[in-house]
Amino acid sequence: LAEMTEADVIVVGGGGAGFGAAAEAARLGRQVILLEKNPATGGSTSWSVGSITAINTPHQRQAGITDSADAHFEDMALHAGPLAPRDNLQLRRMLVDHTTEMFAWLMSLGVVFVGPMPEPPHRCNRMHNVVPNSKSLAFHLTKHCRGLGVDIRLNTASQRLLTENGKVVGVEARLPDGALHQFRARG
Repeated sequence: LAEMTEADVIVVGGGGAGFGAAAEAARLGRQVILLEKNPATGGSTSWSVGSITAINTPHQRQAGITDSADAHFEDMALHAGPLAPRDNLQLRRMLVDHTTEMFAWLMSLGVVFVGPMPEPPHRCNRMHNVVPNSKSLAFHLTKHCRGLGVDIRLNTASQRLLTENGKVVGVEARLPDGALHQFRARG
C-alpha cells in the first residue's frame, strides 16, 4: 500500500494554471501541495512565447488605447476562426472579464511586460510580452507560492486520480525515488 500525505488542496502541475490555483488556495488559508513531474517548475508556460492578451492594462492606457471585454470577446472568435464553435463561451467570457486583474496581479508579483503589440485580427493592440521571456512567469509564480507556504514537490509524477463515490479525493504520484505515494485532499 502506498504511503499517504494529506493537505487541504492538491494541485497537479507547476505551470501558470497550477500556480494560479495554488496561490489562490494558499491566499485563502488552505494548506496546499503542488505536484510537478519535472525537476523545475514552469510546465508548458515556460515553453510558451510568453505573451498575454489583456485589456485595460497600464500599457494600453499609456498608448491611448480604449478597449472593452465585449470587444475582446468578439475578437477572440475571429482569432479562433473555424474553431470558434468549439470554444466554451462561458470560459471565454470569464477570461475576457478578468484579464485586467490577472495582468495587474502578475505585475504585482514582479512580472515585467512590454507592449501592447498588434495581434491580428484583434481590433486593437492587446498582446503583452513577458520580459525577458516566459521563464520569468514561472520564476515569479514559484517565488510567490513558496512565500505563501505552498509545498512544491518536484520530480513527482502524477499517475492517476483517486476517486471515492464518484468524487476526486486525491492523486497517486510517483516520488523521485520511484515509490508510489498518495496525496489526498481534505474536504
